[in-house]
Amino acid sequence: MSDSHTGASPSVGGGFDLGRLLPQRSFGLKLLLVCALALSMAVPAGFVYMIFTSRAMAAQTAIMDVTSLQAGSQNLMGPVIVVPFDRETVVSLANVNQIRRKPGHMILYAETGEANAELATAIRKRGLQQVPVYNVTANFIATFNTDRIAAEAPSGAVLRWSDARIVMNVSDLRGAKDAQITVAGRPLEIAPVEFDRTDADDQPNQTLRVLGAPLGWTEQPTSATLPVQAILNVAGAQNISLATFARETTIALAGNWGAPSFDSGVLPDTREIAANTFSASWRIPFLARGVPGAGADLWFDGLMSPGASLIDEASPYQSVDRALKYAPMFIGLVFLTYFLFEVTSGRRAHPAQYVLVGLAQTIFYMLLLSISEVAGFNMGFIAAAVATVLALSLYAGSVFGSRMAAVKALGVFSLLYGLIYVLLRQEDYALLVGSIASFLAIAGTMWMTRKLDWYGVGRGSPPAPRDKTA
Repeated sequence: MSDSHTGASPSVGGGFDLGRLLPQRSFGLKLLLVCALALSMAVPAGFVYMIFTSRAMAAQTAIMDVTSLQAGSQNLMGPVIVVPFDRETVVSLANVNQIRRKPGHMILYAETGEANAELATAIRKRGLQQVPVYNVTANFIATFNTDRIAAEAPSGAVLRWSDARIVMNVSDLRGAKDAQITVAGRPLEIAPVEFDRTDADDQPNQTLRVLGAPLGWTEQPTSATLPVQAILNVAGAQNISLATFARETTIALAGNWGAPSFDSGVLPDTREIAANTFSASWRIPFLARGVPGAGADLWFDGLMSPGASLIDEASPYQSVDRALKYAPMFIGLVFLTYFLFEVTSGRRAHPAQYVLVGLAQTIFYMLLLSISEVAGFNMGFIAAAVATVLALSLYAGSVFGSRMAAVKALGVFSLLYGLIYVLLRQEDYALLVGSIASFLAIAGTMWMTRKLDWYGVGRGSPPAPRDKTA
């Protein structure tokens, strides 16, 4: 005669019954398991993020390839006068004073200056990547007070008036197409010019390459007022800025691009942005400019440079990056929705089914990235969201055995993915919207489960089978 207990839980150590401590139908334990599964979905989401990073790096490589062949971001500086000088300094070597000639450059900025730049933009493609490029025609008008050169020169400096030049700067000379300059009604021929910057020991430490023309002076100009007009035609990519080349500088920038970003450190005083055009203007007074109007070896490093970046709205990477950052929250919300369906329907969902739901959401981000690269972010999001919402809703109807569950899931998941889109498009208010949505989801769950028997003790347990004696 032998006894077999088919309904008893296994015992540990001969007397410890694990089944008595773990209720078989505890919703509390199931919720903890669902939370653990939601956290585990960070692993496949991490792999998707690795794919995203690789694609984003490929996009940056494409941009670098285009800019290496054409030209990169451009910073344009209007006309500035440069006059070399020599001065004698006393140097003590081995207790012997020696007189050494030290070269330098006097820099004279214009009293007033106007810059008017017009962009003609286009798109260059490298594979699936699109890079905004442009041609810019910049017109400069400047008025100089040449008396400031001698007045601001260092003590003992001998100005070399015959070597005086008027220069303009193009940060990436590969993009220079044309340059014209007229000084006091006299056109000058412009050519590349190099200047050596020296350190405290008079050793060259940097070579500046600019566009310049000799002024043809033999001595200090008799007229203090010197009017100058100049034109630069330059090609570039992504960003354009114009340096404050005068004590009082007015800058106007316009172009056929509908998504500029004024991120060059100075916001425009006025701006207008339409579907395919923009215009902006700046007025930089002398006090705000922060650089003297004339002086020895000033150079051009500290000049403010207002401008604009051309944002490629078709590029999906910034939006997809934000979407992936919110992935754990939205996977958790979908899991919570399935858990509430389970609580209210009386049908049990297996942990494997939660894993499948999480993987479907992970694939959503892969669909979003891949379709957006081809068709743009809006179309990519619509296609990926519709496919994912339909899959999750139909699966919910199957798991919980009800068409009504599928309909409810379709409504809930449509709202959820609509919320994702709002978060991605309202970057400034993303945290506020996400926080409110998360709070409402948790508050709703608390209300719907306020009378739930979390321990499962009131649900009853199946009776133990009778012993059978053979």
